Amino acid sequence: MSAFKKNYAGIGEMLRMPGVEAALREMAERAEAAAVAAAPVGPADDPHRGRYKASFEVSSGSHGGVHKDRAFGRLENTSEESFYVEYGTSQQEGRHIIRIAAEGSGGL
Repeated sequence: MSAFKKNYAGIGEMLRMPGVEAALREMAERAEAAAVAAAPVGPADDPHRGRYKASFEVSSGSHGGVHKDRAFGRLENTSEESFYVEYGTSQQEGRHIIRIAAEGSGGL
C-alpha cells in the first residue's frame, strides 16, 4: 500500500476551480438573505432608516486568501454604521448580524 503524496499545485488548482467559487458565492448569498432578514432598520425618526439593511453586498472570485490563490465568497455591509451595528458601542451591545447569518448558512 502506498502513502498519500501531497500535490500542492493540484490542491491550489482545486481551490481555484469555478465550482468551488460558485459554492462559496452561493453560501454568501444565503448568508445575505439571512442577514437582511435579521437587520435592524432603526427608529422612524432616523434620517438613515433602513440604510444598514439595504447595504449588504456579496462578491466572489478566484484570488482570495492570504496568498491570493484560492476561491472566495464574501458578504459585507458597506453602510457607515455597519461597524457599530456589528460590534456595538459603549451604549449598546453588538448585534453580530453577519457572523450569525454566516454561521446559520454554513459559511463559518
